[in-house]
Amino acid sequence: MEKLAQLGTTDLEISRHGFGAARIGDGVSLDQIENLLDSLLDLGITFIDTADCYTRSEELIGRYLGDRSGEFVIATKCGCTSGGDGEEEYSRAVIEKSIDRSLKRMGLECLDLVFLHTCSAEVLRAGEAADALMRARDAGKVRYTGYSGDDADALQAISMGVFDAIQVTFNILNQTALDEVLPAAQCAGIGVVAKRPIANARLLPPDSPQFHGGPYWNPVRSLLTDEGAWDDPLECSLRFTLSHPVITSAIIGTTNALHARENANRARGEALSPKLLDALHKLHPEN
Repeated sequence: MEKLAQLGTTDLEISRHGFGAARIGDGVSLDQIENLLDSLLDLGITFIDTADCYTRSEELIGRYLGDRSGEFVIATKCGCTSGGDGEEEYSRAVIEKSIDRSLKRMGLECLDLVFLHTCSAEVLRAGEAADALMRARDAGKVRYTGYSGDDADALQAISMGVFDAIQVTFNILNQTALDEVLPAAQCAGIGVVAKRPIANARLLPPDSPQFHGGPYWNPVRSLLTDEGAWDDPLECSLRFTLSHPVITSAIIGTTNALHARENANRARGEALSPKLLDALHKLHPEN
């Protein structure tokens, strides 16, 4: 079973391996979705990440949940628009409508966690988007609030002192959060959810500069081999991400129950040693 970890200073206990539900609305059959979500429960993967703009994702989750809603921690995102409707992204009206729509789609009375969806630092400083999310929390529609985004935008969100969690890109090929964002979140007591923890599988294509078998890995290949992290590049990526204690959960998307089980096995791997982590950090030019 998956390990659970407390998300920042909230009372949410979430699985270290989270499920990204962005793709389940892309023509996946209901039987396949039910099989997938059943498998997640069996594995102890109880943290689901979705968004109001992910095609049919919330609706399909709601159709599955029924009386199972208490078995999952559901995070969603708000603030984006579908385009062409004349509404202003991250406005109070859009955020209020988005949250109400998410509640209805998933058949919930209160959302566990809602992230502002990748708005800029400028939008955050303007205050309307964050204030709308806090009002939803105060109205009992949202338990905890968060921000999803990277770099200077994430640092702005952390500095505001109003969010309980952030969702940030962090993986073996994109470590830019390591220098500032992750330390700032840790100092603020904000929970951290890592998105793209297996680097969108960019270690697999032979034409990628970081192809698993290529020369990029020569400085660390022997260390990875010694720690049993070389043979499976996706396991290597996931173990890297989860080896950083500030990361509460790493979300991985799939529409396939077998892939979910394989990723769960990868997530159970031991943390990489400080020596190997240091070597992997040095591979990244911006660290």
